Amino acid sequence: MASTKRVCGKCNKGAGTAMCYGCEQAFCTKHFIEHRQELAQQMEYIGQEHDVLQRDLTHDHSKHALITRINQWEQESIMKIQIAAQAARTTLQQLLNRPKNNLQTSISKVTEELQSSRELDDYTELDIKRWTGQLQEFRKILDCPIPVHLEYEKDSRSAIRLLKITEPQPIDTHYQTTQIHSPLSDGNFAERFEDIFGKVTLSENDLVATCFGGHADRSCVGGIGRYSTGVHYTHFRIEQTSTHYHSFFGIINASEKMTYDIWNSTSFHGWWDLDYNVISGKSNRRLSPETIRMGDEVTLMLDCINRRMQLEHHRTNRTVNMSIDLQLCPFPWKIIVLLLGKDDCVRILH
Repeated sequence: MASTKRVCGKCNKGAGTAMCYGCEQAFCTKHFIEHRQELAQQMEYIGQEHDVLQRDLTHDHSKHALITRINQWEQESIMKIQIAAQAARTTLQQLLNRPKNNLQTSISKVTEELQSSRELDDYTELDIKRWTGQLQEFRKILDCPIPVHLEYEKDSRSAIRLLKITEPQPIDTHYQTTQIHSPLSDGNFAERFEDIFGKVTLSENDLVATCFGGHADRSCVGGIGRYSTGVHYTHFRIEQTSTHYHSFFGIINASEKMTYDIWNSTSFHGWWDLDYNVISGKSNRRLSPETIRMGDEVTLMLDCINRRMQLEHHRTNRTVNMSIDLQLCPFPWKIIVLLLGKDDCVRILH
């Protein structure tokens, strides 16, 4: 039987003497060799692709754009945390140092008085009692815990909650006179006049202040009390007042020196009349009849707990209130009275 021969898959000539069982084609000897060479080249290409894939599989992706953005976010977050931490430390240190800074001037003044009185041997029981009361009050202020809070930001969108140091906000609470007593009934020192600027004389154990000058002198007098805790009441009677000028009742920071321009100080707060207040040295007057007259009695209430003060006018049973910003008028507070008219006179009542 004659055999069936297959032609070459490349040249279609001659006898297909070799068979490729991959592509199932027959080739002549020449083209079979070429076919194997082509397969060898394809194998080489596959090997190269394999090597490239293997290399890319173990490739370090640290240069990826998102990696760069993550690194940048990390550095910015660290910087924000460091800035917030330093700000918190600085704020806390300032708050811790505030009582010392506020007391420095007052203590320096007592130091000078003690040294001078010792050298001159010029002091009495009243002086010793006054100095003792002042030092006790200074000690209370220095030892009083600083009311500060450590808080975190409330931004829910942030992955990092930054912290900060804050002072607690005043509590809006109404105090009745019967709930908190005056300094005298609590056993503390009784308020008296002490610091003087301008033309003012003191009498009756420093309970009465009288002006012998005029408006141009801007005479004023401060109390001996230093207030930073609790609630305190000081009762005054206007013994004499001029037609044109009213007495001023209020507070300043205790470290402030009594000067001609004291009423321009940022710590200067109080009232010339019930509808004429001064906040941080800035006057606010409403168009209304004047209320305070000669012979009237007023009570100045200092609420250090809620950082506010109140002036009560007893004849009309009216009260006016004022919140105090401790950034403008820090503790301790000192009572100040201004007397601008000749013979104007104010008495502290106990």
